[in-house]
This record gives sequence, C-alpha cells and structure tokens, in this order.
Amino acid sequence: MEKTQLVIEASERKETGKGYSRKLRRSGKIPANLLGKAKSTPLELNPKLLSKAWQSEGRKFQLKLDSGVKEVTIKELQIHPVKRTAIHVDLMYV
Repeated sequence: MEKTQLVIEASERKETGKGYSRKLRRSGKIPANLLGKAKSTPLELNPKLLSKAWQSEGRKFQLKLDSGVKEVTIKELQIHPVKRTAIHVDLMYV
C-alpha cells in the first residue's frame, strides 16, 4: 500500500533579510529557501505542516508553488533553542 505524500503550499517571498524574516515569523510563517542548481528561491511556508514533513520518513513532501507541484526534501531545519519551533528551512528538489 502506497502512502500519499504531504502537500505543503508555499509562496515566493518578495523581500529578503533579517527584518522581513522576523515579520514573517510574527505573522505565523517560516522563511525558507528552495535550493536549485543555479540559484535559490526565497519562500514562505506554513509551520504546522512542516513539522509533519520533518517527522515523516525520508523528510520528503510535495511543495505546491505557482509553477506547479514538485517533490522536495528538507536539507536543513533551524529550530529555536527555547521555543522548539522552526525558524528557517532549506529545501532541495529530489
């Protein structure tokens, strides 16, 4: 029996930097980077679904962007040391 993969919806960030990332976290989103061969794409994600993807086997999930749905894996996840919440995540295409 094949398990269906988790689908997380993301949107591209218009701005980058420390100040904008802090605003994102206050609004309940997580800044992320989608690492590609030539360049990385800045994204913002919903943290609730990200924790499910982190706990899944292989840390793979479907990322839904404007350009379509692609399979990605979590390369690095930064966690707040006290709150134990996600601060930033780096994703890679599978």
